[in-house]
Amino acid sequence: MSKTLVIVGHPDLENGSIANKLIVEQLAQQEDIEIRDLIRLYPDFRIDVETEQQALLEADTVVLQFPFFWYSVPAILKHWLDQVFCYGFAYGSTGDKLHSKRLIISTTIGGPEESYQSNGYNSFSIDQLLAPLKQTANLTGMIFEPLVSHSMVYIPGVYNVKEEVEERAREHARRLVASINSPNRMKEELADAAV
Repeated sequence: MSKTLVIVGHPDLENGSIANKLIVEQLAQQEDIEIRDLIRLYPDFRIDVETEQQALLEADTVVLQFPFFWYSVPAILKHWLDQVFCYGFAYGSTGDKLHSKRLIISTTIGGPEESYQSNGYNSFSIDQLLAPLKQTANLTGMIFEPLVSHSMVYIPGVYNVKEEVEERAREHARRLVASINSPNRMKEELADAAV
């Protein structure tokens, strides 16, 4: 049976999130999923590299669960990647430990989808903004699978309706679980695209 490792990169999951907290709660109900909340494990940002690498070795699928902050990953997740995906482990002449593992980028984005276009408010598409993570997957030999949901922030009286954000988060979690449970989905899509 395959195992999934979920790396939670939200800087304050308990108090600062509706969507990511709900998604992680849904994932916690699944079998064969290990959830590692980085800010809880490493509030001082001192990553235990050996422990994190061992968790990666034991997983077939790695999910990076995070809110899209300033067009990138939150600081704790970036630091984790910098420390854990090191030469000789994740890349380089002997760095083949992650080859063929799935890397699901599960991110929640505050703005609406139409704002992430070349002519939109944010000037770039999500595909363009996720390019560094796609290249990380390429360099490490992982299979890149993005899962993105928009309009996932609630600001009382200003932006979105709380119940609608919660429903979008539940839908994101359903799509994520379905993706985790169908490891051949990406291979099938790639094969269909090649025909």
